[in-house]
Amino acid sequence: MNRRWAQNILHSTHLPSVLLLMALLAAGCKGPPEVVLESDVPNVAGYEPLVTRNLQREGGRISGVEVLYRGDIDDPVRQVNDTRARFMAQGWILVSKQARGAATVLNFRKDSRSARVEVAMNQLDPMTSPAHLLVFPTPPPPPAISFSPSTTSPGDTSAGAPIEGFAPPTR
Repeated sequence: MNRRWAQNILHSTHLPSVLLLMALLAAGCKGPPEVVLESDVPNVAGYEPLVTRNLQREGGRISGVEVLYRGDIDDPVRQVNDTRARFMAQGWILVSKQARGAATVLNFRKDSRSARVEVAMNQLDPMTSPAHLLVFPTPPPPPAISFSPSTTSPGDTSAGAPIEGFAPPTR
């Protein structure tokens, strides 16, 4: 019976519909995308993006975005390492990593952008653990301050004065 049914499907006009259905099922099984909106900003490994907001584009790339995730954190160390590997594969540089209780925060930089990824473990229900991604423009560094005597005006006697709030060294 099954063989006859398969032969009927293959020789019928329903073949394009069956092939389309199979393609849709196969596409739906591959999981969440590895990057945010086809960009160079990776998604958090093992998590499903729920909300994407505050999207900003500049020069054809994402310069700012916030993504909220939910997922099953079955192996926190592996998922954090996989997320780090995803960012580094896209050219992001890891600036810092902090582990605090049931959460880990990764900070990355790339060109004039920064990214902060927080992966947390929902201790009551690990299958609904949250994660948060924030990409924002990196502010330029502040200008260098020179403390040389040449920056003081004539007659200014404050060059040798202690900085307010700091006590002069004692001997």
